[in-house]
Amino acid sequence: MPIAWANLGPPSYGGQVTAEPIGIEDIEITRETLTIDLRPIAQKDLAQVEAVYHLQNEGDEKQLDLLFALGTLGTENFQVWLNDQVITSQPAPNAPLPQNWEAPEYTPGIDHQPLDYLRHSTQVTPMALSVTIPPRKQNLKVQYSAQTATHLLGKPTIYHQFAYVLAPAKAWSAFGGLDVTIYLPPKWQVATTPEFTRKGDVLTGQFTELPGNAIALTIQAPVGWAYYPVKYGSQVLLGLVWLGGLGLGWRLGHTKGKQLTSPKPARLQAWPWSLGFGLVWGMTLLGIGWLAIYSPNWMLPAGQISRYGYGQGFALLGVMGLSLLSVVLGFIVVWVAANRSQPFKKAS
Repeated sequence: MPIAWANLGPPSYGGQVTAEPIGIEDIEITRETLTIDLRPIAQKDLAQVEAVYHLQNEGDEKQLDLLFALGTLGTENFQVWLNDQVITSQPAPNAPLPQNWEAPEYTPGIDHQPLDYLRHSTQVTPMALSVTIPPRKQNLKVQYSAQTATHLLGKPTIYHQFAYVLAPAKAWSAFGGLDVTIYLPPKWQVATTPEFTRKGDVLTGQFTELPGNAIALTIQAPVGWAYYPVKYGSQVLLGLVWLGGLGLGWRLGHTKGKQLTSPKPARLQAWPWSLGFGLVWGMTLLGIGWLAIYSPNWMLPAGQISRYGYGQGFALLGVMGLSLLSVVLGFIVVWVAANRSQPFKKAS
């Protein structure tokens, strides 16, 4: 579902519930291997999730009726295998949703301020399947795509949020531990609950018991080395051009006034180039101001720029106002300086 970047709309959108399945009974899970690949987010694509459940069935074969929490976007790529055998599944939109599928209210903030999570999420559409588990060791593998939530309050790049609900595992007959690997886009910042070990752009964690009700992450695209020099450098340039314009206008008027050879008052002779200077100065400030507002965004990764709120709009109005003021002020400064320095002033 397309979402508009509305300034008055909610600051977050998208996302879907991803969770451990319900329905695993009377079978021991000796270990779970969970892999979450967030690298596609850098290209505005879906995250990829793979969970491998290492099962130990000590009795006769058992049939499990399982439900997996997904959103409508993830159902297209949902795949399940028991060992090497493909298991068919189908959406179950009318299945009752367990309470322990509830997503966390927040994900951790990169700036240590928690972010609201999934307040405007899409409806959960469970995937249902039946699988017969033979005796002894078996591997059940699940793969699917998942949409991350986008939080627009990140500055200067937006936040992406993702959570994997672990709470259903508390109802399993036995749980031997969890190995988690999370792949991040290159050099992206991340905040997680629980904590993971980061090496390069890979997070890993090994847990002998459930580390909480959910794994929650917030990630953000890197700013890059050029962003702040361009941002503050263009602002300084704008200030210097404005201050320099005052001095240059006065000097120009003073020089032009001395060059007047006609006994006509300077106020009648100086207005064309006084107005010309004001227009050039005002347009120059408008161009530099426009660059100061928008050029820093050119230094950021494509598709990751935060434009939420009215900040840039107000800044552009401010620059336009400064430009108009400078047209008038430039005219006055040059005109006054010319009149003060005109050699025929006393005679007139």
